[in-house]
Amino acid sequence: MQDNELKEFNSKDILKRDVDMKKYIEELLAELKADNDVYESLKPLSLTNKEVRDNIGRLHDYQEDFNICKTCPGFDKCPKKEKHISMYVYKDGSYITTRSEPCKELIKEMEIDSKYVAKDFPSEWKTSVLKNLDLSENRRPLIKEFVNIAKGKSNKWLFVQGNHKVGKSFVLVTFANEFVALGLGKVAVINAAKQFKNIADMAYSDKEGFKNAIDLLETVPLLVIDEFGQEYKNELIRDQIVIPILNARAHSELPTFFSSEFTIKEIQTLYSIGKNSGAIRGKQLGSLLTDMCEKEYDLTGASIYRK
Repeated sequence: MQDNELKEFNSKDILKRDVDMKKYIEELLAELKADNDVYESLKPLSLTNKEVRDNIGRLHDYQEDFNICKTCPGFDKCPKKEKHISMYVYKDGSYITTRSEPCKELIKEMEIDSKYVAKDFPSEWKTSVLKNLDLSENRRPLIKEFVNIAKGKSNKWLFVQGNHKVGKSFVLVTFANEFVALGLGKVAVINAAKQFKNIADMAYSDKEGFKNAIDLLETVPLLVIDEFGQEYKNELIRDQIVIPILNARAHSELPTFFSSEFTIKEIQTLYSIGKNSGAIRGKQLGSLLTDMCEKEYDLTGASIYRK
């Protein structure tokens, strides 16, 4: 018989396949029972042996998915093709079904994201906590002051100064993560250069949006202004955005953190612009920062992570 000709039907072939399928089902069932974590997760459904056997294909798929999630390498390293989706088993009467739903890590990520009204930093920084930070001599006082603020023992602001890439932003985002984890309220982490320009543009094109943006930054429980001093500066940004926001936060004693490559004195000089009392307004800003921050934390030379 040539290769392309149909083989003669033999009923024994069907019988053999039936026998093999029963053996395969028993093997899958044994694997399922041997997998304690999966087996425990299915117990609340009170499945009968017949229900398990009748749905062994679905349950095997669930078992594979469950074990991928059990060894999750982290939110940003999800190995699944359809990332951050997990399979769940449900029972409706005698009917067994599986559904694909957001995984626990995605739900956790969404809960964290809901606490950030603005988030101008890399997503991987959201997992950073205090224990990630080194305890170098110039960092210890900063961490101690943040702990005092978080415990309500201090209402001072934090002004973190230093050269480029010494970890200023990373430290403050870590503090923001801890603030959220402690249930102290929502947080806005904004890049000064990006957001002050966006808000200034709304002053002309979207007055309602401008007002809402100012209100949000005046009242959010924690405001982190990153790269302060790098923004474009004019009288509108100083007199209608920066000073009003900071005055309101000082009046309400709301924690406000800054990272900057400039000192407070240099910030004052940079904002002493305009023909109409520019130096006076710059001095007003400098005095406010000096009073509320009390001291500047210079992280020049500090490493980013715990050694």
